[in-house]
Amino acid sequence: MNRFSTPLLLAGLLLLGACSNTPPAVKKEDLSADEIKQRRLEVNEMAKEALERLYAQNPEAKAEIAAAAGYGVFDISSVNVVLLVGATGQGVITDNKSGQKTYMRAIRAGTGPGVGYQRLYQVFIFKNAAALAQFRLGDKAGGDVSASATVGTANKQYSFNPYITVYQVSEKGFAVQANWGGTGYVIDPNLN
Repeated sequence: MNRFSTPLLLAGLLLLGACSNTPPAVKKEDLSADEIKQRRLEVNEMAKEALERLYAQNPEAKAEIAAAAGYGVFDISSVNVVLLVGATGQGVITDNKSGQKTYMRAIRAGTGPGVGYQRLYQVFIFKNAAALAQFRLGDKAGGDVSASATVGTANKQYSFNPYITVYQVSEKGFAVQANWGGTGYVIDPNLN
């Protein structure tokens, strides 16, 4: 084996372990009320920062979100190793009508050629209440099947659901990739 084979093999094995067909259950932790409040605050601050960056890059997104049934914001770490794609993160979905927030975790598994690592914000805009309800699946879990292409830090993700618009705002990293796959979103029992 050459000096590049071992790290690539290890990264591939780690990625395979992270890629599962169903989203894993999030363990219920024994958190105090103050810890829950602090974690929610951190997720809400992340969402606020992500939206500010999105609006700076795509000013039309602000009107789209205001007119939507709801929106979700996730902080995602994504790895692409040769033909495998994996991503994890956390976020919050907001129902524009009721103001209700649902805190969630995400895991993505997919395939496609490429290499790179990115940390990015993923913003979902649910154009109608049915798309929002379908995504939350009765406040248990959700999912989306999508495709994306990345060169450098510019990234656009396309949902196969016409009632969901997805924006991605790169926070850091670099990738050259074209991939497709499914992302599972599970309700975080610690924050809801």
